[in-house]
Amino acid sequence: MDEKLGNVARTVAQFAPGAPGSTKARILATAEKVFAEKGFEGASTREIAARAGVNISSLHYHWDSKETLYLAVFQSIYERIVQLVRAVGRPGPETGASVEAIVETAMGRLFDFFYDHPTIPKLLVRRLLEEHGPQVAIEAEVLAPAWKVFASWTRHFRRRPMTDSESMLFMLTVHSMMLLFQLDSREFTKLLGGSIRDPEVRDRVRSHIISVVQRLLQSE
Repeated sequence: MDEKLGNVARTVAQFAPGAPGSTKARILATAEKVFAEKGFEGASTREIAARAGVNISSLHYHWDSKETLYLAVFQSIYERIVQLVRAVGRPGPETGASVEAIVETAMGRLFDFFYDHPTIPKLLVRRLLEEHGPQVAIEAEVLAPAWKVFASWTRHFRRRPMTDSESMLFMLTVHSMMLLFQLDSREFTKLLGGSIRDPEVRDRVRSHIISVVQRLLQSE
């Protein structure tokens, strides 16, 4: 790993997102939106500070560079997703929950999370397309630990445990479905007969994704 990016990642790991309503939390939420709109290269800390209603020195008090702020945004997103997955639990006699019930709850909550935070799917897809920014640090310090949690969780959903390869393919498939539908692109809107912001379309897509995941897990 590039030494500079490695140091940035280690610095970000020390940061908490800030109490709700705090200046720090407001900056982080604004950065999420600006990075989603403009990408890492197009965004600037001055714009983020202005849109958050703080001066630039206040932003740099919490994050010393655009790189650390960008990493903090991804850390915050994946911490929330990991917490969501862990809160759902696992199927089994100790919980009394079936695979079907757990999957329905987990996929429903994941769908709702992205739906309630529409800038997040845009930001995650944009990151996949960008070649610049602290990508190596994000992958090593944020994504890799999160994917390990997801992989461990998915292994409990089939009679024959998933191999590492199967688990990764499953997670990437679910991840891709969630993000692409949530982008609410003009092409998807036309094919679906309406925006995902339409309650009928939203409920139909949500049920479809849950159903697809259920079928994927039932296959041997």
